[in-house]
Amino acid sequence: MTLQNDLQAAFGFLNQGKFKQALKQSKGGMKRHKSHPDFPNIAGISLSGLGKHRDAVPYFKKALALAPGFHDARKNLAQTLLFLEQGETAMKLLDRVLADQPGDQGALYLKAQAHLVQNDPEAAIATANSALAGDSKQPRMLRLRAMAWKNLGDEKAALDDYRATLRLNPDDVDALINISLPLARLMRQDEATEAAQKAVALAPQNLEARRRLASQLISNGEPAAARQQCLALLDLDPRDTQVLEMLARLNSRDQNAELLPLAQKALKAAPPRSQDRANAAFALARITDQAGDKAGFAAHNDEANACMAAQNPYDYEGAERQFSRIMAAFPEMIRPAETAQNGPRPIYVVGMPRSGTTLTETVIGSHPQVFPLGERGVPAFLLHPYLDKDQDFTAEAARDFMAEDISRLPEMPEGTAAYVDKMPDNYRLLGYLLTAYPQARFVHLCRDPRDVALSIWRGFFSGSSLTYAYDLEAMAHRFNLYGRLMQHWRQVMPGRIHDLRYEDLVGNIETESRRLADFCGLDWVEDMAHPERHEGQVLTLSNTQLRQTVHTRSVGKWEKYADVLAPFIAGLDPEIWPEIKT
Repeated sequence: MTLQNDLQAAFGFLNQGKFKQALKQSKGGMKRHKSHPDFPNIAGISLSGLGKHRDAVPYFKKALALAPGFHDARKNLAQTLLFLEQGETAMKLLDRVLADQPGDQGALYLKAQAHLVQNDPEAAIATANSALAGDSKQPRMLRLRAMAWKNLGDEKAALDDYRATLRLNPDDVDALINISLPLARLMRQDEATEAAQKAVALAPQNLEARRRLASQLISNGEPAAARQQCLALLDLDPRDTQVLEMLARLNSRDQNAELLPLAQKALKAAPPRSQDRANAAFALARITDQAGDKAGFAAHNDEANACMAAQNPYDYEGAERQFSRIMAAFPEMIRPAETAQNGPRPIYVVGMPRSGTTLTETVIGSHPQVFPLGERGVPAFLLHPYLDKDQDFTAEAARDFMAEDISRLPEMPEGTAAYVDKMPDNYRLLGYLLTAYPQARFVHLCRDPRDVALSIWRGFFSGSSLTYAYDLEAMAHRFNLYGRLMQHWRQVMPGRIHDLRYEDLVGNIETESRRLADFCGLDWVEDMAHPERHEGQVLTLSNTQLRQTVHTRSVGKWEKYADVLAPFIAGLDPEIWPEIKT
């Protein structure tokens, strides 16, 4: 074949997405035309298209060895290195391209991507701004900048960029998928659902679109509709373990009995210590627990958490340093800064995950003058420099924090007197929050640590924000740090924290809801004693439990699993947790 015919055939397969044929054709071309750089470049693209990114790297390097000025191959190599999370090496390649071609939009996009891989969203935004200044109509650059804003905890800015993308193309499926979550976090439940539904309607085969819709339907309290989406996902990809785990949580006992063989097959096929293995094991833990198989539940749950712990190890020393720094920052009684807050006052509901924070938020949020915002990540994002560096939180810093925090609040109904932020981990921030918000209220959920640990151990917390959740000894270490910090806050914030026992709340919700209303400066209303009437979305693991009538079935449940929890219980400090002495 002639050079032109070989190139035409290889590019033809590539443009059709037939990567195996393109790879075969390009390898043949490499043999017949040894000095032509297009063939190794096509081979590299084909291997990347097949998901074999590491194997693609030598081919791109070969293309560059043949033609050092071949910037398309250089950009392809950079993109492949980004898939391999080698941001620094990719950045050097892209700087070389941009030195020769400063306005290369493809290289600028990849450079912004490289900044994200290097966990530098501010630099990603700066690069995106530079590219968009020259051409504002770049959907993928807008989507990437939105992702960077999201990494900085600025849901509003992310929403603006996704909206700009959709103005360019209302049927942009990626933008519809991605806009749904910030809409949900900004309490625009209907719009979030509509965006995900439109994405599925436009691209029924798109797995991410259906996953997002299923998650939103769960948050909306529509488990039957969410289950149908999960079943459709499994039809599209029976090996999707993420959906398998989600479906196991939605299924009844009989439905999970039918799912059991598929979950067992998925576990057998999954690589050791992988995310797929964790998903399949969590699904099997749910199925066996429903079936009353305690030994099976314990074995599968242990394996699932071991997989997660291997991927996200807990940093004992880092946690110790952070908690010591927080307490050192507030050695004496806290005197709030003189801040002029306009608008609703914050009510912070804090505690450990699974301690009852969602239930408590719903009780308070049932008041007509209170707007429940769920778990806001904004305060932690903004206070991050103070948590991990010896930086003084001055009165000026408090005012700056408050102004930025308020600017990121969603719109609230007219007449809202207070909003609830129920991010459990905000217990670390109480001193900073009181300094910035003198009128804030702080509700702390206290629950038997063994019941909390069991609930965490049985749950699936994706990502790396709760690394202690995957290891019982690490969990005990974190609980001790948390308990010690709460003791400190009570000393330096006397009278500012309402300790609410979960057991009391579920045991007598009317009495405790009245006390909550009084502490928060609200007139009690009957709906506060009926959280099961809640109709809004719930973006946490409690989304199915919340819509049940309040009950005490989870109180003392740890006793049945005392042997499973033994490493956790043994690691608790009895001086911090006196209840374990009995």
